[in-house]
Amino acid sequence: MSAAHAAPSPASPPPGRFPVAAALTVTGDLRFLAHHDELRAVTRAVIRARWPLAYSHGYNPQPRVRIPLPRNLGVAAVAHWVLVDLDAPRAPDDLFVGLVAALPPGLVLERVVAPAPRGTPHPQIATYELTLDPATAAPLAPRVAALLAAPQIPIERTGAPGVRPRPFDLRPYLDSLDLRGSTLTMRLRFVAQRTARPAEVLQALGLSVQDCGHRLRRTAVLWDMELAGPECGPQTATKGTEFV
Repeated sequence: MSAAHAAPSPASPPPGRFPVAAALTVTGDLRFLAHHDELRAVTRAVIRARWPLAYSHGYNPQPRVRIPLPRNLGVAAVAHWVLVDLDAPRAPDDLFVGLVAALPPGLVLERVVAPAPRGTPHPQIATYELTLDPATAAPLAPRVAALLAAPQIPIERTGAPGVRPRPFDLRPYLDSLDLRGSTLTMRLRFVAQRTARPAEVLQALGLSVQDCGHRLRRTAVLWDMELAGPECGPQTATKGTEFV
């Protein structure tokens, strides 16, 4: 058989993907980064760290980096997970050391899980804390009790500029609300991957988002799957599906 009529060689299999999960603390001025700007900052950091990234297909391939639960603007966060696909396996300690040096101030690497479980985790409950000044916290207890006792908490949810506000009930998404001293803790439930915004709860309590919103901190997230595996970080103990 001539070369022209030779059977074509089988196509080479696509390269494997090796999922990695990195937990960050977001603090300082970087808590005011919008989601796309934060994703761009993290992507640049993993490129500088020389992680062996897997890229999307098409005319403009992009690194496969995603944040399964974006932060609300101005909200600090711990255990803020970033998911990255690699095209080659790498030990978690190597990935950790490289990324620590590449992240900008305000993004602190807590730990790296490599390989991470496959699939996309979905949040079930997010916990937020807000430290108030004593004068603001003192009259808040009756409002917290009234909000928890209400069968409905109707608000007007705002969207993109030019889009009319629409009615929205916070109550199905408010799992708990607790005031201890000057610390307000709220747990927001996800229903069909939708939830309330922390700022909406503050408004329902009669608090000024402008004065208090920048002090909000997301302290824990309960996921529908465990982001666990071989890891490297200052604390290597895994505490189950709720990371604190």
